[in-house]
Amino acid sequence: MKWMTKSLIPAAVLLMLGSLAARAEQLTVQLRGPALAESAGFLIAKARGYYAEEGLAVRLRPADPAAPPFEALARGEADLAVEWMPTALVARENGLPVVNIAQIFARPALRLTCRREAGMAGAADLRGKTVGSWFGGTEYPLLAWLNRLGLVADDSLSGVALPAQWPGTEMLRQKQAACISTLSYDPAPDEGLVELDPQDQGAAVLEDGLYVLAGTLAAPEAEERLAGFLRASMRGWREAVAQPEDSARLILGPDPDPGALQRQAGMLRRIGGLLAADGALDEAGYRRTVETLRTGGPRSVLRREPRGAFTHAISDRATLPEDAAATATADPTTTGPDVAPLR
Repeated sequence: MKWMTKSLIPAAVLLMLGSLAARAEQLTVQLRGPALAESAGFLIAKARGYYAEEGLAVRLRPADPAAPPFEALARGEADLAVEWMPTALVARENGLPVVNIAQIFARPALRLTCRREAGMAGAADLRGKTVGSWFGGTEYPLLAWLNRLGLVADDSLSGVALPAQWPGTEMLRQKQAACISTLSYDPAPDEGLVELDPQDQGAAVLEDGLYVLAGTLAAPEAEERLAGFLRASMRGWREAVAQPEDSARLILGPDPDPGALQRQAGMLRRIGGLLAADGALDEAGYRRTVETLRTGGPRSVLRREPRGAFTHAISDRATLPEDAAATATADPTTTGPDVAPLR
């Protein structure tokens, strides 16, 4: 489970990398996910000028399949990164001091889509099956789910085989896997298929959140800039899910392919049910995520209880009335009274 972080810069070096203070009002944000709809709120906030209204010059870096979002954060190429919480907690445990400052999706989207003809009717049928995974960090919630079920990803008849997933649903069509990883907002065609939800086994984890390096939060002016980014981003996300077709047309550009337009708009409609109200992290959801990732004894995804992994300071400031936000002050040495000291 450590392979994802092997190429990351050591934590001692990361703390010396350029922070927001060196970038004035500019923010560079590393996005994740190949589909435009997965980043629609950010794209719309930029296109509509919502970031500019907050006094921010925001650069959005497209997702790079060859480099996880935290690579850009670690190398000082981005100020913020969008990433799933399990990936963040594993990276943090392995020395990268990332801190969750906001949660974009309050509910998880990860699912397994399986072939009925392979004997799949429910999660209890996964034993001895082949399950496709995208890896790149998305295997962590899947491994935690298997731990809940008492299954080991060891390619045995009593466990599960976990190969790298092919694009689309080819592994199902070619009968190379009993199940593949999917997302609730981008489901596979349902003919002859069954969808499994980790929530049914209490294995759901939080996904898309906003992360910065811990050192970033020490910059005196960082808090308001990050709060402004969160306000504008959630404004963009609310527009994206309220007006899915118009939003899909905006992010796809002029004369979009009708099929692509329909797919992106459909994804945005379904994302509406996952979206957090104001970007604040729900601590109950955080605790459930940690508990799930620590399930499995020696096979658990997380070995230790995280400390200092999130702060409410940014989301609290983002939702303050404008006059209160203008006069609010913060101690730059802390990440909020409800967060343990960073380690």
